[in-house]
Amino acid sequence: MNKALRRVGSALSPLALLVALLALVASAAGVGYAAGQIGTSDIKNNAITAKKIKKNAVTAKKIKKNAVTADKVKDGSLGAADMVAEEQQHAATLLNGTEGDCIWQGGAALAPGLGGPTYRKDRFGVVHLSGIAVGMNGPGGDAVCDSSAPGQASDAIVFTLPAGYVPAKTMIVGDLSSGGTIIVGAAGLISGPFVLPPGAVAANVAGAPVLLDSVTFDPAGSSVVLPKMAASGRVNGSLARAIGLG
Repeated sequence: MNKALRRVGSALSPLALLVALLALVASAAGVGYAAGQIGTSDIKNNAITAKKIKKNAVTAKKIKKNAVTADKVKDGSLGAADMVAEEQQHAATLLNGTEGDCIWQGGAALAPGLGGPTYRKDRFGVVHLSGIAVGMNGPGGDAVCDSSAPGQASDAIVFTLPAGYVPAKTMIVGDLSSGGTIIVGAAGLISGPFVLPPGAVAANVAGAPVLLDSVTFDPAGSSVVLPKMAASGRVNGSLARAIGLG
């Protein structure tokens, strides 16, 4: 057998041996080349089923942006944990009339268990207020919590909402004849010498508690707010007197 192989090997010229080796290499490379040329048009429709896809092989980067729409999600499959997290309540920073003559305190000053003012924004962008505040006379300034006194408009301000939580327009909550609350919009509120900044949450009647539970609104800048909703911020004199600001 070995003698026969030696005779065959000796019969092949170096050139013929080289050609044979090149043919062998080319045939082996051809398999890989063909595999690299398989495109989407070469794959039969519905040929690749879920069973053919390796588990966890399809990552977020492989999914086209906006490809997974609501109708592709199984009804009832998403829970609260799959939604944007709800924002925690923020405790409002209560003010003191700037002079220390009107000290605003949380509801516990009225009765144990009552909560102080808080604010938060839900996952849909709606602002929620809650809690109770009451103003107390302080030792500073004129020592009286009364925003109707000349130059004492700041006594009315319980706290100020930060940017992003300010309503598009000024809101009036409750019955102003017996108290009520003013939540100042993005344009501020000006009525003669009475000036309240944007986001101010203010008491309308001195000494009346400010009740904020269940107050909700869409903030300025929200996509659902009418573009021309915000007013100039100036209040007509007769209207101001009618709502207790005159």
